[in-house]
Amino acid sequence: MRKRKALPFVTLFTSVLLLGACSNNENDQQEQQAGSTAESTEMSHMDDSGHHMEDSSGHMDHGSMEMEHNRNEDEPEDMQDASNPQYSVGDKVEVTDAHVDIMEGVTATITGAYDTTLYQVTFTPEDSDEPMEDHKWVVAEEMASDDDNEDYEEGDEVTLTADHMAGMQGQSAEITGVHEGPAYMIDFEPADGSEKFTNHKWVTEDELGPADEE
Repeated sequence: MRKRKALPFVTLFTSVLLLGACSNNENDQQEQQAGSTAESTEMSHMDDSGHHMEDSSGHMDHGSMEMEHNRNEDEPEDMQDASNPQYSVGDKVEVTDAHVDIMEGVTATITGAYDTTLYQVTFTPEDSDEPMEDHKWVVAEEMASDDDNEDYEEGDEVTLTADHMAGMQGQSAEITGVHEGPAYMIDFEPADGSEKFTNHKWVTEDELGPADEE
């Protein structure tokens, strides 16, 4: 009789163990799914080389650094008009190689063309610990160095006088790329329908193409 009474207790104890194991397996599966979702979301913001891409709001995403260009800029006062630009002031062009998603493929109007050299730079904006890597573009007239030399090369350290975005002006920068001008300034309506860019600085000639005629 005692053996028969012990049997239900053993069955109950085994059932509890099985339920606990099932619960742990479900939790493990949920944690794995959450991890996969987070990884997938992270990868969706990266290109094939593993760099973070721009988002659709027009912010430039360099790692965790997000900055937005000024929407309205003044015309420069100390730059030489281009002597023989492919595109003249007033021409309609298409942006074929955009710095941010909202520029890609938009039709723009040339508002300035200048004979100068354009530079790609890496700098850390004021009040930030995150560097803005390989920013395009600043021109020779928007940088200064201790020897007042304007013939800069990759690796040179300069001080930015450009004010294309908050926290840029006055910061130290390293030149990471050099591109011969002309440098173009453009007006354009962003692809996402947000506020118009006026006198956006800068784009290069090979980042533009003729606009389709309607």
